[in-house]
Amino acid sequence: MRAFWARHPRLVDSLLAALCWVWVFDDAGGLRIPQPVEGAWWTVNTVVAATMLIRRSRPWWAVLAVTAAGTLLSDHFVGVALACALYALAAYRPTRDAMLGAVLAVTVLAAAVAVNPGPRSWQDTAVAYTVIAVISVLPGLNVRIRRRYLQALLDRTEQLAREKEQEGRLAAARERTRIAHDLHDIVAHSLTVMVRLADGAAAVARTDPARAESASERIAGVGRTAMVDMRRLLGVLRDGPPGEDARPAQDLDTLVATFRGAGLPVTVDRQGPEPASPSLRNAIFRTVQESLTNALRYADGAQKVLVGLDYRADPILVEVTDDGQGSGPASSVGARQGLIALRERISLYGGTVLAGPRAEHGWAVHVTLPQPDEGS
Repeated sequence: MRAFWARHPRLVDSLLAALCWVWVFDDAGGLRIPQPVEGAWWTVNTVVAATMLIRRSRPWWAVLAVTAAGTLLSDHFVGVALACALYALAAYRPTRDAMLGAVLAVTVLAAAVAVNPGPRSWQDTAVAYTVIAVISVLPGLNVRIRRRYLQALLDRTEQLAREKEQEGRLAAARERTRIAHDLHDIVAHSLTVMVRLADGAAAVARTDPARAESASERIAGVGRTAMVDMRRLLGVLRDGPPGEDARPAQDLDTLVATFRGAGLPVTVDRQGPEPASPSLRNAIFRTVQESLTNALRYADGAQKVLVGLDYRADPILVEVTDDGQGSGPASSVGARQGLIALRERISLYGGTVLAGPRAEHGWAVHVTLPQPDEGS
């Protein structure tokens, strides 16, 4: 029934209007139907009944109209209409308005009886209308609070749904970014080393076949490593991303040896033991890999490429410098993506990345990584 009346508010208001128009109370408190000779009552009662049709949208008008009717016909009891009007005022307007409307109606009606004494005293009238106001306003307030509570629940549900959808989009974007970074690490490093080794093998193929054969073997090794990394990445795409710690820690010495084989004069200065965290070692590995790849591509004529690793410091310091004559990766739009990916990767660990040309010539990459907690 509640759902039916909620779906048909106009029907409810029409029934209330008919009830207010037909039913009135006589002086003894019984129901009676007004006779046509009571012309003044018919006019006022019609106005009061009409206000029931606007009590939802204009509750103040309904309260004032019923109150005015009661002052004009103080010998008639307009309780039904006043109860409906005060209920609507409490249900559709703030609590302050409901309280003010109830006090105003009771005061005006009691004052009207006091000015024009009738069968009832103004005290009885005040008590009667106070009871009507209380039993009308309290349910109206309850309905309004319940409606606001339900609306708040609906709004919260919609907000949670939007947040969940947004989190899903952000998670997908983060995962796409991570996959793009891993692809860049695999493709850029592997292809750069393979191209340099292939150029070297082609240059000495006739004069030094042994060196050309060694370079070809290194090309095959780099290619196989790239295939393993690519296979691991494709497995992540199929099975879902593992945690960062789930990736095996990469061998930094093997990486340096690969670049040396490609002709890059790399020197490693390592201070202190490596951190125990595999994810942190991978971050250091990716830093050195990106930096040496850029040095191999852009550091023309480099005589010395230094990789400094200070594991004793807090934060851990990783610095890769070269003395090449190139302008560095800033001159290449594609290479900028590698530095951006490196900054995003290091930021996950709370670290920082500084990269730029050196004061004399060459390029430098300076990375700091906070030491892991003892319990981690």
